Order: sequence, then C-alpha cells, then structure tokens
Amino acid sequence: MSRPSRVLRLAALVASTAACTRPQTGPPPEPPPPDAPVLPDAPIRHAAGEVLDLTVPLLAGPALPLPSLRGRVVVLELTSAALPSWPASFALYNDLLREHGAARLAVVLVALDHDRSILSPEPDLRLHGFELGWDPQGALAARLQLAALPTALVLGRDGRIVHVAGGPAPEASRGLADAVRAALGP
Repeated sequence: MSRPSRVLRLAALVASTAACTRPQTGPPPEPPPPDAPVLPDAPIRHAAGEVLDLTVPLLAGPALPLPSLRGRVVVLELTSAALPSWPASFALYNDLLREHGAARLAVVLVALDHDRSILSPEPDLRLHGFELGWDPQGALAARLQLAALPTALVLGRDGRIVHVAGGPAPEASRGLADAVRAALGP
C-alpha cells in the first residue's frame, strides 16, 4: 500500500473515531413523563393520494363498502366511545352534514369498543348521511395498521385519501373541517 493511501486511510479512521467519541455539548434530553401520550409519526400506513378500498362493518345493517360512496367526500373516523372526543365528533360531523348535505358528504364513524352498550345515546343523534360502524375485533383498525385514536381520514370524491389526522389534538377538528371544505370545493 502506498504511503498516500495509508495516510488517507489513517485520516478516515481518526475522523470516524472522533465522530463517535465527540463529547456532548449539552445535557441529554429529558425523558417524557410516564403519562405522556406516545404519538406515532403516521396514524395509519396509508398516505395521501392512495385510494382506500375497504368495507366498514356497521352497527346496524349490512357492511358498507367505501367504493359505494364514491362521488361524495367521505370522512372516516376510527375511535372509541371512551375517548373524551366522542361527543364532540358527533357535533362536528352533524354540523358538517348540515353545512354541505348528505348528497355531497358522507360520514362514517367506526367505534372500536368491545361493549356495544357504551355507544348510546349518540347513535340516535346522527343526521342522514352519518353512519356508525362497529369493529369490536379491530379488523378494520388492523387492516389500516392504526397507530392512534382517534384517527380521521378525509377521502375525496374519487376515494383517494386527501387528509389524515391522528391522536388527540385541539386543532384536529378545525383541520378536518378545512380538509372537508377543500375536498368539496366551491
């Protein structure tokens, strides 16, 4: 091996060793509190632009194939009645349906709870165009590889995902309403 190549090799070794043993310039980051929510990078494995072709098990009646809703903007939320956001979801979706109408917008809220009795009384408070799904085994959640509750998706009229929001966030409902309005257009 020539002298220049040995020098270069030695320089590379010194540089890589120095990078590994470089002292920290500040204190290590504080660990999160034990009760802090762990929010994933992505609430589901699907991304904006993908077509979502699923069948949603409904609380009452036959399953609902999402492709049957094409031509309308669809909000699909997977959640639990035990979450504090449960009543607020009903209010938000009823408001959106009043604003845009069931001919342009469909809402499908899927409860992942095991106990059907905790889904009352909200199912009686839904407007036309607002379906309540029930997935106590979590099959739909598993298919989406759901990582956060609640997770809401907005699908465009062509069935493509245009918006995904997951986990508890105060601005989530405003962002969801804005995404619905953008997908519906003028």
